[in-house]
Amino acid sequence: MGQLGSVCNSGITDSFATPATPFRFCSPMADPFEKCRQFLHQPYGTSGEERDLAEAVYTSLCPAANAGPFMEMGGRRYLQFGTNDYLGLASHPAVRQRAAEVAAEYGVGQPMGSRLLTGSVAQHLELESKLARFKGTEDAIVFSAGALAMIGVLTALAGANDVIFIDENAHATLRLGARASAATIRVFRHNDVNHLETLLAKTDSKVGKIVVVDGVYSMQGDVAPLPDLVDLRRRFGFRLFVDDAHANGVFGPQGRGTPAHFGVQDEVDLHLGTFSKAFGTIGGFAAGSYEVITYLRYHAPTYIFTKALPLVVTEATMVALDLLQAADDRRATLWENATRLQSLLREAGFHVGPTQSPITPIYADGLKAVYWARQLRERFAIWGAPSTYPAVKMGQSLLRVIPTALHTPQDISYLVESLQMIEATLSLGQLMPVI
Repeated sequence: MGQLGSVCNSGITDSFATPATPFRFCSPMADPFEKCRQFLHQPYGTSGEERDLAEAVYTSLCPAANAGPFMEMGGRRYLQFGTNDYLGLASHPAVRQRAAEVAAEYGVGQPMGSRLLTGSVAQHLELESKLARFKGTEDAIVFSAGALAMIGVLTALAGANDVIFIDENAHATLRLGARASAATIRVFRHNDVNHLETLLAKTDSKVGKIVVVDGVYSMQGDVAPLPDLVDLRRRFGFRLFVDDAHANGVFGPQGRGTPAHFGVQDEVDLHLGTFSKAFGTIGGFAAGSYEVITYLRYHAPTYIFTKALPLVVTEATMVALDLLQAADDRRATLWENATRLQSLLREAGFHVGPTQSPITPIYADGLKAVYWARQLRERFAIWGAPSTYPAVKMGQSLLRVIPTALHTPQDISYLVESLQMIEATLSLGQLMPVI
């Protein structure tokens, strides 16, 4: 494709109506693709060494079977701390067996069509009914992906006469949904109830108000102060939306999430979630009152204009939901592993921040966490997930490691010891040799 140069309209107002009239090139023209060239040749303004590091870490491939505590790749066995498979259900025999049975009978693509046309089947309704009981609501709606649930709900429910108050660290899909809606957006400081109260007090009492938070924040691992938010809800009369993607299966009785953990599930207006974490499958959902869910079925664009969740995933997710609710032993092990990991890291001098969940971020300056990730993979056969700006503050990075119910104390000790060895060599001003 050739480069764009400059263009002049020559007085033509509708070039498509007069295709025979050519454009005259006469002045510089902005190119929407320029950002792509800049990204490729000068990404983030980093050095060549830093770009090589990012390339090595972020473009490396994983094997197809990367759930569970270990994965095999290139004849090497890796200890896996980089997934959200909290309870180990992604590879559970019962989930896999049901998926295989359904795929053998129906294939992987059926039902064909969107939910409003030819895509709704009895199994979708059964899953939605199970989810409503799980979250203690009147009804639920299933989307084909977690991102589609978050974006679809906000674009459908937040109108021009509404104001969305959203935590500054809310998940990117929630922020996308807010921006795609017609509502006014107000951002409050992370978990700062006082700041939110100030913004609410300054807002016209006659407008509709929606407060949007994560139950558990995916990078920091800390938890939304739901009891305090509920108190504000009683005073200001807003609707409270909680994205519990990282809390379902992990927090609360039977893994029912942060609202159940705090005992405020009846005062959350809309419960959001995904199947790609503790459920071990894929998809998303919203649970709430019958009238709200019914409205979403006819107005959420990401539900109306998207293919229905495949039957093979729907059936597997129902099995996973049953296992998830009965997984008290796995939840206990998960929390034991998380407590052990975070205690050992703190004792070793690593900064893990205010996490209150199994999500364990290890903070560092610059791109140090990316160096950690590369060394862990190449020398110690450990897989973690490094993040840089904009997921974290400019000038910082973090290595996010997540223990699961299937990890052993030995696995956790090996991870911490490996990080200590990397730090010891970095402190001497040299990197460990790569195997």
